[in-house]
Amino acid sequence: MKSNEHTLTATWKTRAKTRHTVVGIRTWHVNLNPRAMPTLGFAKGGLQGQTNTQTSGFPTTGHVDWRGPFATQAGALIVEITTDKGLKGYGLGGGGLAGALIIEKHLQYFVHGRDPLDVEEIWELMYHITSIYGRRGVVIYALSGIELALVDLCGKIVDAPVYNLVTNTPCLKIPAYATGADVGYYAENGFTATKIPLRNGLAEGEAGFAENLEMIHAARDAIGPEVQLMTDIYLRWDVDYTRRFAEATSDVHLKWIEEPIPLDDYAGMAQLVREVQPTWIVSGEHEFTRYGFRELLRWKAADMIQPDISWAGGFTECLRIAREAAELGIPTWLHQAGTPWGLHLTACLPLPCMAETFGPSREGVENELYRLLRPAPRDGFFTVSDAPGFGVDIDETLLDAYTVDRL
Repeated sequence: MKSNEHTLTATWKTRAKTRHTVVGIRTWHVNLNPRAMPTLGFAKGGLQGQTNTQTSGFPTTGHVDWRGPFATQAGALIVEITTDKGLKGYGLGGGGLAGALIIEKHLQYFVHGRDPLDVEEIWELMYHITSIYGRRGVVIYALSGIELALVDLCGKIVDAPVYNLVTNTPCLKIPAYATGADVGYYAENGFTATKIPLRNGLAEGEAGFAENLEMIHAARDAIGPEVQLMTDIYLRWDVDYTRRFAEATSDVHLKWIEEPIPLDDYAGMAQLVREVQPTWIVSGEHEFTRYGFRELLRWKAADMIQPDISWAGGFTECLRIAREAAELGIPTWLHQAGTPWGLHLTACLPLPCMAETFGPSREGVENELYRLLRPAPRDGFFTVSDAPGFGVDIDETLLDAYTVDRL
């Protein structure tokens, strides 16, 4: 994108009454997955002796969930950016200490001394300068945290909520759906849609397939016929397994099956989009930037996309992604939209959607920082804050209390 195409920030500058300069960047590595110990490396799956692949060459067994110190949830990264006038902006990224090191040793030098209102130009510079070792993964996690902190500053400088920087007609009451295993409890608490993860994949064989069917039918029985039901597979299946499952659960009326097969198998995802109807095949939680999503859309490999604002490139990048998808008739439902950052973007999205939340939890495992960064919906709806920026101000002592480790 050329500098004269930075239309968002050009407009924001006309609304700003003061100019600010970035003078400081700090990060905190916190664990936003209270159920997972920060030192737990692998949640499930085998590594040795499982080399079975499809003819396409994509791995089909031995999927492993990473829960280590630079994972997306256990490796959550809070970024604080300070201006010369003492204003502070906050962003949520990922990558843990790895992301923090990228910011400290590289990215901060392209942000210091800049006007936060130049956020789109700063994004392009950071992306370009890291492209030889980035473009996906941890680098974009770190870049996302910086971008969100800058956009938070933009709202605070203009003295307006971020959604007001984008649209005059935001959706400020956003329907929520709950992700987790306790779907009956979610329905009892007013949610009109729930998503249940299924953890059995190819490695668990026919016994696992049968257990998946039992779980999804039990979930439908628990929530009744009126509540929408979705399922998240987390890359554990292949095309044939997914088609078998879709056929065997046609009576459950699933709204979508999420990330059923390996991420780079766009052809396989496109085949599922064509053949699995009317259930949506959705993806994008682990896709990055407009460039990755353009590939996903080019293949017609998703009925709906799920960028994560804290991982895929930040607010302005995910807004661009959603607008490009909408032009093709593809809706955007953000992954973990139920954060202050995600809710502001959801309020601006061009097509109707719902916002994801985790819980509610019967066990009450969420800590004070978790509750601050993941506001709870009421009666099945989120209400978006009208405070300047993203409405985020975090006490340093709270961040220090829940810091997992430091550089």
